[in-house]
This record gives sequence, C-alpha cells and structure tokens, in this order.
Amino acid sequence: MDAKIYTESEFIQTMSDMFKAHASEAPSLMGVEFEHFLIDEKTMRSYDYLEPDGQRDIFKTLSTRGWKVILKEDDNILGLEKDGHTLTLEPGGQIEISLGVLETYEELDAAYQDVVKALKDVLKSNQRLVSIGYHPKSKITDLALLPKERYGYMYNYFKDRGKYCHNMMKGTASTQVSIDYKDEADYRLKNRVAQFLSPVLASLFDATPLFEGNLYKGNNCRVSIWQHTDINRSKILHGSFEDDFGFEAYCKYLLALPPIILKSQGTYHYTEGETLEMLLPKYALDTSDFEHIQSMVFPDVRLKGFLEIRMADAMPYPYNLSVPMIIKAIFYDDALLNKYNQMALKYGEAWVSKANEAILTSVNPVVAGLNFATLKEEILNDVMQVLPQKSYRPIMLLQSIVHESGSVKNWLSSLYTRDKEQFLKTISL
Repeated sequence: MDAKIYTESEFIQTMSDMFKAHASEAPSLMGVEFEHFLIDEKTMRSYDYLEPDGQRDIFKTLSTRGWKVILKEDDNILGLEKDGHTLTLEPGGQIEISLGVLETYEELDAAYQDVVKALKDVLKSNQRLVSIGYHPKSKITDLALLPKERYGYMYNYFKDRGKYCHNMMKGTASTQVSIDYKDEADYRLKNRVAQFLSPVLASLFDATPLFEGNLYKGNNCRVSIWQHTDINRSKILHGSFEDDFGFEAYCKYLLALPPIILKSQGTYHYTEGETLEMLLPKYALDTSDFEHIQSMVFPDVRLKGFLEIRMADAMPYPYNLSVPMIIKAIFYDDALLNKYNQMALKYGEAWVSKANEAILTSVNPVVAGLNFATLKEEILNDVMQVLPQKSYRPIMLLQSIVHESGSVKNWLSSLYTRDKEQFLKTISL
C-alpha cells in the first residue's frame, strides 16, 4: 500500500485487516528463531562485530558461499538469506538463526543443523558458537553495540527506562517460536493460553546459569531482566485474558506506547517518548512501516500476523529443539489448547503476575495452589501424547534434566562449577 497519513480509526482498521489477512485455515506450521553468542574458546569473551574474524567477516565470507545479503548499512552486512532461512544480528552481536516455516521435528532438526554447519565451516579454530540464555563471560559494558541505526536509537531510548535494558539488548539470547491462528477468535484463545503459560514456560526453559561473568544466584534471570526493561512494553499484555481482547485491542495497545523509532517512507525517525497515537498525524506510513511498529513492543507473546512466543532462553542443542515442539503440541492440538484455556480462565491475569515474581526465587513455586513441578510434568507428558514419537528425544532429555536437577539452569550451573571445559563443550554447537 502507498504511504499516507492515518487517523487513529484508520490505523486500527488497517492494522486489524493485516492481522486478519494472515490467518491460516489449518495452522500446523512453526517459525523458530535461535540466538547464539560468538565467543573465544579459551577466555569465553565475546567477539565484536567490527574486529578481525568478528561477525562482519563471518557474514562477508558467507555472502560468497551462496548466502544472499538482505540487510546492509554502509559497508556492514547485517542480514543474510539462503533456502528460506536467515541469519541476522542482535544488538550485542548475537547471531540469530531464523528458520523458514517448518512442520515436523525432522525438518526442524535438519534445517537447524544445516545452518549451524554453514556457520561453523567459516569459524576460526578458536571460535565457538554457544547457545545459552545470557553471555557466559563478557560484562555488558564490554560488549560493543552493533553498528545498526535502529539499535543506536533503541540503546539511547533505553538508557533510563529500567536497570537491565542494556543487558536485555546486548547480553541475552532466546529461543522464539511463531505459530499461526485460524481467525480472530483463535488468536484470542491462543494469546490467552500463551500469556497464562508464560511463567511456566519461562521456568521450564530457564537456561541462564551465569550473569555478568558470575554464577547467577536466583532463577529465571531472563524474567528479571525483562521486568526491569520498560515494563509497559514488556512481559504480560494486560487485558489479554478478556474475551474481547482481539485485533482492535492489540492495535490500541500499540497506539498507547512510544514506538521509540518510527519508520516512514524508508527513513527512521527517533520519536523518544511520543506515543504512536501522537505521531500518526505527523508521518505517512505504508505496509512495511506497520510491520516495523509491530516489532517495537516486547511482550512475552507478540502479534505480528502470527503469534510470537518469546519467553524461552537459548538452550544447548538438542534441548533447544524441545521449545518449538512443546509449543507446537500445545497450540495446535485442540484438546490441549482447550485444557489450558480452562486453567487460564480459572486463574486469570493476576496469577501470571504472581507467578512471574515467584519463579525468580524458586525453581518450582506453588502459586495459588498450582505447583510448578506438577504443572511442568503435566505439560511434558501431555505434549508427548500428541506428538509423533520421532519428536520425543529433545523433550525426554529436557524432562530428565528437570527431574535430576530441577532446571536446565541448575544443571548448567553445576557443570560450570565442576568442569568448565565440559560446560563449554555442552553449550557449544
């Protein structure tokens, strides 16, 4: 669509129509994003994008090996694509593998390993690509910000909007899964269930044993970081448990927040504290600008023409493959979806807020009568009842870790304390 000035009502209608247009009659596909750190094997310190053998050199080499450049600023390659899969970079130089839409575990595993192999083939012998929730060594002040215009604006905006904002940008790594919805009613249902399960999944996929180079003493570091990152655009999406929280309500949520950066006709505009509602009369927008607006909020469950479920840490392979398979099972099986929807309706939004606090200090808290240990076990057993047996391996491995250590975080912490060499081997791809 051509760029134009939108009124508030026109914006809501146009954005809602975009969400409706992305509905899928028979949802079964998933999109997955895996984030990784590039480190030195001896020191575990991070590589900066611009240094020799850093991410810029790696991306340049890949661009000569069949990877198409899809994002470039000045002479800096920031995005690549091949066979429907993309490589991009997060603010601290984290390498994000975004796999094309997939349906089965076999497709997921094969695609991930293919992309990882392409990356490993161009790494130096002393470099490691690691998958873990927070950087294993480098402090946030030592991590250079990626030379990307958008990230520079965001970094400035976040400097006084929460004590962990910059840690979120440069120090974290996650696993994000995108799923489809059939229609607006299906979106409301899946969004509610995802919001309800967000603290449970965050706890199940907690894989952050280290913070700023030291063992992390609490639990669910990722949750704590996001709770101190411009909270109005992070964590729970308030009101989403209500029956009428559909596309229009989500659009109003976007309008009430500052977009930080507004993209208009190919140019970024740093808007700082002005809300989107205040900015609409000032800037002409087109389809790509609408998509940019959707990406500038960071709730645990985000709407972008699909539902993006965002609360899982990056985890070592193959445990990381359990994340998309568990989410696929819950949200694409009607019986499981309805089961957890009934729980969501019973416990409500207030339970989620209490649970997010409780998991910071306990691996398996009991919140309003719901025992996390029991609920996690129930989820793991439920998903294995509906998934093909070929999908079981990463889930059963995760289940074993949860039984033996309580969490992936605890397991990795113990491993780091006992044998740092084995720890590095475990988190390396």
